Amino acid sequence: MAVRILFKNAVLRSGIALRLNSLIFKRDSSYRSSPIAQDPSFYAKYEVSSSPEEWKFVERLLPMTIIPTPSDRKDLPSGWQPQTTTFGKYPYFVHRTRNHMLPVYLKVSMRGTRRITQINNVDGNIWVLEEVIKKYLTRIYGDKKIIATKVHEVCGHLCIHGDHVSRVKEWLLKKVTTELQYVQTNVREHYITETCIGQLLKIIWAVI
Repeated sequence: MAVRILFKNAVLRSGIALRLNSLIFKRDSSYRSSPIAQDPSFYAKYEVSSSPEEWKFVERLLPMTIIPTPSDRKDLPSGWQPQTTTFGKYPYFVHRTRNHMLPVYLKVSMRGTRRITQINNVDGNIWVLEEVIKKYLTRIYGDKKIIATKVHEVCGHLCIHGDHVSRVKEWLLKKVTTELQYVQTNVREHYITETCIGQLLKIIWAVI
């Protein structure tokens, strides 16, 4: 292979006829048993065209240089759904990837015995998101599975022990507001209880 490359470069520098260069790559592949490569017209009939009207059919086959704007349809055959919620509607926000996909991944390690569901691109109050997802998964699995989580607040990552990718994606697409309202109510009641206990302790301490 190296000899062919060196010989090809020497041929290009010396300006020898392209007929000599065609003798080097005369087979379809590197195997000696492969057939001799013929003229392109031997394999298929083609016609060279410079018509702008026909070029638009070629452009459809070329890869795009930028990621296109996704469609707003919700009944696509692939099952993909556009992002419906906006930033600020919830205390947390999960950004889509640059390909407009949900940033939920399955990390497999230790020869497949350790599976971690990871949610990336989390902005806002990631602790509320953790509590909501834990309550959602606990309601689904019950006591069958222990929902263990780990939060990377600086990186915006939320890790859940086990393979819950399908469940988490389904929840993110539905955006269950009842779970969020339930968590906010519990947090508010917990704050009120702590405040009342603190004031009661101050009164007792003043009386004593």
